[in-house]
Amino acid sequence: MAIFEMSIMARVTWNLHSLNNEGTIGNVTEPRTVVLASGEKTDGISGEMLKHIHAYNVWLLQEDKSKFCSACQKFHPQRADVNEMVKKSKNQESAMKTAIASCILCDLHGFLLAQTMSLGRPSTIEFGWALGIPDKTHRSIHVHARHFMVGRSKEELKAGEEESEIAKNEDGRGKGEEKQVTSQMVYHRPTRSGVYALISVFQPWRIGLNEINYSYVISNEERKKRFQLALNAYKAALIRTEGAMTSTRLPHVEGIEGAVIISEKNFPAPVISPINNDYLDQLEALNRDEKGLSMKKFSNLADLKSLIDELMLHEIYELKMP
Repeated sequence: MAIFEMSIMARVTWNLHSLNNEGTIGNVTEPRTVVLASGEKTDGISGEMLKHIHAYNVWLLQEDKSKFCSACQKFHPQRADVNEMVKKSKNQESAMKTAIASCILCDLHGFLLAQTMSLGRPSTIEFGWALGIPDKTHRSIHVHARHFMVGRSKEELKAGEEESEIAKNEDGRGKGEEKQVTSQMVYHRPTRSGVYALISVFQPWRIGLNEINYSYVISNEERKKRFQLALNAYKAALIRTEGAMTSTRLPHVEGIEGAVIISEKNFPAPVISPINNDYLDQLEALNRDEKGLSMKKFSNLADLKSLIDELMLHEIYELKMP
């Protein structure tokens, strides 16, 4: 079986996390809020955050960093746009070929050239918002305080810090002695728990493809290695999801269940949102009615890991041009 495209749809339960936020105003960090077609408001984790997590795992799991361009070796967000070899390219076709051939990350996750010419490489990996299922998501705001001690004398104080105070006991004891003062900065930070609907599409047929002239610029062997790396990055991202505030709010991963749809021909892998309770039934109906599609379910992280390991053994679709 040669994989043309694959889509992942899952319900993942993250407890006590703060993976994605709107931003901070003063001392208050606001969680992501999205509005569904029904008008309901719910919690969300943006596709940008999920895609960043996957891209970072691609970078992390590739042991030989020379397989990345000079920018991606340092996980620079501009990617090919600061690649000196790409800058020297004479035209778009040459620039696309150089960027794809010289860098795994630019090939898999796309890039945009703005400095030298107008040229974009769409990503082979797509993520939607992870949507909190409204009746299965909970949010709260917690107060977090940072404490620090002010020095005992003015000479010991750093510029800009509060002056130490002279404390006296009511009964006169300790009169005239300095007291070490505790100052604090109070923050209000969100904590969320719930079941999230996650969707992603992966297009292995486009790995190594120069979409200016529609020819592959790397060997099938190299395409297969990049395919396997991308699948491993999915596995790593879901086994331990890193995002915002994970230094103090590392998610408690309670479970994951869902399905992978694999397209073996040049037909898009369908996506049905797991926010629907019957999404697996709908996917099964699509799988029955459309030849070339196959569906594989998983009910926990171990199942998903085994499924991804199995998919790595398959070949990937090669576009045939006249």
